[in-house]
Amino acid sequence: MVNSLLLGIIGIAGTMLTILGAGIPLAKGVQAAAAAVAEKQKLNVYILIYLALAEALAIYGLLIAFVMYTKISGPLQGIGTFTETHGYIFIGAMFVMVVSNLGAAITLAKGEPAAIGSITANPEVFTPNLIYLGLGEALAIYGLLIAFILLSLVP
Repeated sequence: MVNSLLLGIIGIAGTMLTILGAGIPLAKGVQAAAAAVAEKQKLNVYILIYLALAEALAIYGLLIAFVMYTKISGPLQGIGTFTETHGYIFIGAMFVMVVSNLGAAITLAKGEPAAIGSITANPEVFTPNLIYLGLGEALAIYGLLIAFILLSLVP
């Protein structure tokens, strides 16, 4: 039986994992950013855009957790019903979000330092690098969309 305590734990654990997923590329990207900005300060804005892609990964997990909370808060307050099937949908939605987030985190962790290094050498490659990093970010967006689709099944 899926109860509200288990769903709360899943929501918290899933959100923590997505935040951890965001921290992996941020840690590597910030290290590269510090070296690049020391060399060329005018690149700071471009580098912040690259790092914002990694930060967005944490936001996706928070979005799913907020949607889960809004859908379960009514039944917890005695308004409406919440079935075991709904609980499993929540588990599936958070699982999809965490796995896609970690896939994007691995991609960005490898790509961000390389992109930052390459714009330090040649700032004209900012846009192509942003497209490449966007492909990695898209992995998390796919998971976010699937999670929203799953959560839309719960009234």
